[in-house]
Amino acid sequence: MFEARPYQTAAIDFLTKPIRTRALIVAPAGSGKTAIAAQALSRICVPNTRVAWLANTVEQVDQGIAAIARTNGADGVDFLVACVAGQPDVSDRDIIIVDECHHTPATSWARLAAQAKGVLWGFTATPDSGDAERDAIFGRIFGGPEHRHTVPRAEVERAGSVLSGVVFMHDLDAQGQFDLEINTRTAEELKKAVAKFRFVPRHELEKRIRWRITQEQIHGSEARNQHAVQTAKDDVAAGHSVLVLVNSIEHGEQLSQQIEGSIVLTSKLSKKKRAEAIAAFRCGDLKVAVSTQLADEGLDVPRASSLILMAGGRSAGKLEQRAGRVMRPHGEKEFGIVHDYLDRGAVFAFAQARARVSTYQSLGYDVKYLKG
Repeated sequence: MFEARPYQTAAIDFLTKPIRTRALIVAPAGSGKTAIAAQALSRICVPNTRVAWLANTVEQVDQGIAAIARTNGADGVDFLVACVAGQPDVSDRDIIIVDECHHTPATSWARLAAQAKGVLWGFTATPDSGDAERDAIFGRIFGGPEHRHTVPRAEVERAGSVLSGVVFMHDLDAQGQFDLEINTRTAEELKKAVAKFRFVPRHELEKRIRWRITQEQIHGSEARNQHAVQTAKDDVAAGHSVLVLVNSIEHGEQLSQQIEGSIVLTSKLSKKKRAEAIAAFRCGDLKVAVSTQLADEGLDVPRASSLILMAGGRSAGKLEQRAGRVMRPHGEKEFGIVHDYLDRGAVFAFAQARARVSTYQSLGYDVKYLKG
């Protein structure tokens, strides 16, 4: 039987007292957004109510189905739970739930949200992208500030739904050691790109090229990769379940080959094999899971206690989602651990690492710097 925590009850009340036709619930990863949505539905649904529950991944669809199954009072309700990628017809739905709704400004998501004729509720941990145009679209879909309820992170922590975090920023590189190679290759490729893409501003082309080459240099660093492999092995030996996040399948496979017993979780795996791997990770049989964007959101693995972040970037929203994978209570786990890299060898990557540090600090995590 589900017993709502006080912060969950407040969110459910916001949605249902009175029933809001447009509403947005902003709640930290691990706060139980699917449970809030399912309980709010159980309050307002009557027989023959038609509900669409839209999600980003197959795993999120499964979580939505499980959350609905745990509720009471939904007998006789017609539920359609589906991935947005499938573009289901939701034009006949009385209620539309949008999980991880920060994606809604994207065309495929907005197309489905526009079909809402009754209730439209969105749920996310990271509503604001920093892109003014995108955020304006988001606001038009779900309404202004009066339609938004934010669950304070402090309340979720006090309730024990999320743990505190320790972040180790590993400093492996000499200052600017990759920059000469990056600058040289960027200049060479920019000459060709300017001639090929005449209608794209030069500064935009340069930024794209420089970031791609920077990633190639950083992710190809033998010292960085070997450090991550050894860190995974050490953390497993210390009793942790380790999640390694990468930007590409190729990078993930390269690391996984060096970490005995690890599995790469990607969209290339069949649904069955992916479900089996995640189940093994949840129960502790699988100690190390290497993943691409699949783990950015919706991967519910409370056992995970150590995150090795090989995929950097500066997006605060993505970082909160990623770090949140290891901040969920499980057994005797007292806190989550994040291993990140300063990447001072490349000026672009170093600037993004400093931005990530600011995000970690804003989330209340304890940031420690380790040399070598």
